[in-house]
Amino acid sequence: MPATVVITTSRTHRLRWWALAVLTLGLFMASLDNTILNVALPTLARELQASTDQLQWTVDAYQVTYAGLLLVAGGLVDRWGRSRTFLAGTAIFGGFSLIAGLVSTTGLLISARALMGVGAALLAPSTLALISSLFSNPKERTVAFALWSGANGAGGAVGPVLSGLLLEHFGWGSVFLINVPVAVVIVVLGFFVLPHSRPHPVAGGVDYLGAVLSTTALALICWAVISAPGLGVTNPLVLAAMLGGLGVLGAFVYWESRVAVPLLRLSLFKIRTFSVAVGVAGLVTAAGAGALFVLTQYLQFILDFTPMQTGIRVLPVAAAMLVGALSAPRFIHHLQLKRTVLVGLSCVGLGYGWLATTTDNSAFAHLVPGLLLFGVGAGLLVPAATQAVMDALPPDATGGGSATNTALMQVGSALGVAVIGSLLAARYRGVLTAGAIWDELGDLQSTALESVAGAVRAAEQLSSDLGAQLNHLAERGFVAGMEASLWVCAFSVGLAVVCVLFLYPSDRHR
Repeated sequence: MPATVVITTSRTHRLRWWALAVLTLGLFMASLDNTILNVALPTLARELQASTDQLQWTVDAYQVTYAGLLLVAGGLVDRWGRSRTFLAGTAIFGGFSLIAGLVSTTGLLISARALMGVGAALLAPSTLALISSLFSNPKERTVAFALWSGANGAGGAVGPVLSGLLLEHFGWGSVFLINVPVAVVIVVLGFFVLPHSRPHPVAGGVDYLGAVLSTTALALICWAVISAPGLGVTNPLVLAAMLGGLGVLGAFVYWESRVAVPLLRLSLFKIRTFSVAVGVAGLVTAAGAGALFVLTQYLQFILDFTPMQTGIRVLPVAAAMLVGALSAPRFIHHLQLKRTVLVGLSCVGLGYGWLATTTDNSAFAHLVPGLLLFGVGAGLLVPAATQAVMDALPPDATGGGSATNTALMQVGSALGVAVIGSLLAARYRGVLTAGAIWDELGDLQSTALESVAGAVRAAEQLSSDLGAQLNHLAERGFVAGMEASLWVCAFSVGLAVVCVLFLYPSDRHR
């Protein structure tokens, strides 16, 4: 038996970089689907006649199940085994990607996206837990975390580019079908290069009630935020959903403090480094998801770029994030974690501030400095925050702790799209209803309020002069909403800077 253990350990060590490649490819794929749909949103608005609310749900359905089930997935990592959970999640993700690529209605697409989130929830925490166990050497560990973070960030940044390329030659379903062969490759290679040790025995069962409570709370809150611009903030359904979501969230926290084997280990938040790091990551992720939701539509609706042209113009973000991620180990070595986090946050905040000055007369060149600042800052920030999270965790909490970290980032993404998208919708609808031509639209008012694509459809049924006025008014309303949204993103990052400055311990005290 000892000889077998030595051989297995030696083989695992020898294949660790191959294993890292498989794990980062899986994370890249899951991260890709956080953003690959953004460039396709105007296409969905035109071909499926999806409203702004429905567009938000095509993005958030994935985010809600991804975030809501990540914590229970963290518990399954420790019970099923890290490699087994990763491969199962990849298979589920690929299977429902196939279904998402073949459906023909918005409702079915939203459902398939939600089930893709289940697969992503299983594979994501497994990657970080496996990397943490495969790399114990401090220098290799820092590089591995940087590559993991780079794959996570690059997936999100490459998504719009790949989406544009696919939409140039194929239908919108191709943005999901592309996942299928990638998932097959990951499962096949992963079976050979990942360590397949037996899972550690864990006392107690899985906290399924906690999973139901957390997912329900997030879904209700997101629904209330997304529906508020259309139904009204004081609408009884909106108020009931928000209060219900907050009530369920309170029940979740209470249950987690009482259950024997909690889904969310509240004691982890007593570790200041951990709690501040995951909070900052959540704020920044929320701002990033919301900004991307807005900017990809701006490039197509306002600047009239095709999906392919839009994807290419988001490419500088991917390049900047890669530069930032690859530079992160050097920054961490020379500046240490806290200063690296502050540098990253400052770049991201300045980027949002620059982008918020965009008008309906701005050319794409105006966006470039802001996009580059955001990309470099995010590339620096994520590896530093991730290492801070994992270094703060005790050995027996790497699965649950990494799941908590990733879950709060996904919660941030879901709420970011919900809040920023709803702010955009509210300002857009406000500008349209205040316009001088509003009363002349008649029965086309509801169509125009759906989105800019809806306004274009309505304009086609009006006289040329009135249609041109409606198109101009819709563009002005969208840009007004985008400006307000990006300033909110900048404010969120500023709040994160304050948290790090005053709450994050200096490196010599950690």
